[in-house]
Amino acid sequence: MPQGSDFGARTERRGNKPPIPPNITFLLTQEQKLALRKVEDFGWQLAFVRHGLFEQPVAVVVSPDRQRLALLETDGQLNMNPAIALRG
Repeated sequence: MPQGSDFGARTERRGNKPPIPPNITFLLTQEQKLALRKVEDFGWQLAFVRHGLFEQPVAVVVSPDRQRLALLETDGQLNMNPAIALRG
């Protein structure tokens, strides 16, 4: 049974892929990129992009005070009430 640092390496679902691609915005649609530029003017930042197998990438942005999360939908719409499950 794997233990210690070996355990995490063998159970990682992304395999050999790096956790964050060098250019994370490459995963976004053109509409999401445009919307991201707009919300960045108000201090929001790209927090992460969730990209499940056979699913469209989901871009999550965080407010300047880091208290709120929102989704950048694939069409560029900002969803302030996302129904997204986050790991704690």
